[in-house]
Amino acid sequence: MPIQNAHIDSCEYTVIICVHTACKAKIKRSLLGEHLKEECLYRSVQCENCQETLPFASLESHLKENCQAAPLTCEHCQLTNIPRKEMRKHQTEECEEIDVECDYKSIGCDYTKVGKRKELGKHYKDASRFHIQLLLRFIFVLQGEMQKLAPKFECFATKQLVLDEVNRIKDAISAEIKTMENKFSTMMATINGLIRRLENVDLNEASKSNDSGSNAEMRRVEVRMGKEIEQLQAKNSRLETQQREAMEAMERYQNKMEQIDQSVAVITARFADLEPREPSQTKLNYNGVLLWKIEGYQRKRQDAINGVKTTIFSTYFYTSEFGYKMCAKLYMNGDGFGKGSHLSLFFVVMKGDYDALQTWPLQKKITMMLLDQANGDHMIDAFNSDPQSSSFQRPRSDMNIASGSPLFMPLGSLNNRQYINDDVMFIKIIVD
Repeated sequence: MPIQNAHIDSCEYTVIICVHTACKAKIKRSLLGEHLKEECLYRSVQCENCQETLPFASLESHLKENCQAAPLTCEHCQLTNIPRKEMRKHQTEECEEIDVECDYKSIGCDYTKVGKRKELGKHYKDASRFHIQLLLRFIFVLQGEMQKLAPKFECFATKQLVLDEVNRIKDAISAEIKTMENKFSTMMATINGLIRRLENVDLNEASKSNDSGSNAEMRRVEVRMGKEIEQLQAKNSRLETQQREAMEAMERYQNKMEQIDQSVAVITARFADLEPREPSQTKLNYNGVLLWKIEGYQRKRQDAINGVKTTIFSTYFYTSEFGYKMCAKLYMNGDGFGKGSHLSLFFVVMKGDYDALQTWPLQKKITMMLLDQANGDHMIDAFNSDPQSSSFQRPRSDMNIASGSPLFMPLGSLNNRQYINDDVMFIKIIVD
């Protein structure tokens, strides 16, 4: 039996299964070499274009979809033998037959015809003077916008001066309070001394003259204490007024800074609108979903605590290509009821180019999420837009009043999950 088994293990006529696990073919051992060389679908072959080694069964899909060196034919100009990795560049920069729009359309060129790149070249030549005028007009408008913003940016420096002044006043108030405490301590020591002296007076042995002297001394102390108390009360009233005025000034400047942040967000959005984008690429989302990556969390949080920059805005996004325009607004140290204790997250409806085509007020479900970067245990808050709220009416200014959750996420709970990883936080907004 052992001899027979040994023969079977080497017999050329024994039927065996192909050595490739995915191949289930059963063949005679003598034909295995030919099978592996010519027939097996999982034999290793080399792509003749990119020289990558892969199973024969994957070769066809590799050539059709993945091979970066595979020769392709441009569907527009029919130019052949273009490597797949160069086709994108060919179509976006070189192909004369592809349909394109005028690059100056975003700043006012009324050439709305979508034509071939070779036809657009003639337009550029014929309208060069007009394009220069458009550029100059755009530059002048932009210059005007920047001049309007200049005083607002100066508020950053002004705000630091105000912070320094508020700190100076706080120090002065602390010093005055310390002085008042010392004076009160002195007065209380004097009063306690007098009480002890009165307790030690032997009424049976004291003379009338001594009694009269003690009463006179008591009256003098009472008068002096009354004056001291009046002076301290007046000084305390002045300090309270100074502190209240300082806090009101601080609040005014914080509101001003928030307006500046909003203006900067709007200007940034306008610049983004003017950035040229390739036909198949865009930096904007048109599906009602915003994924907001917030880098440098610790610095932004400290800036919010210090009052340097209390709020940040996301890039804007749309419900569809010609839909509602929106963004998100985050207070890193909270706002309103959540100030100092929560992250406050809000949803903002912005003025868009296609608002006239929308149905107002906006009626959508808004889902706001703080993403857990490890286990998917996200913090989620959702609400339906209120048709009675001005936040969801057609915008008359660049942005509507924000609507959302001032108590979105307790700051003390941020470390319970992987909400912040490598100093990065992710916010997701879904509008549907």
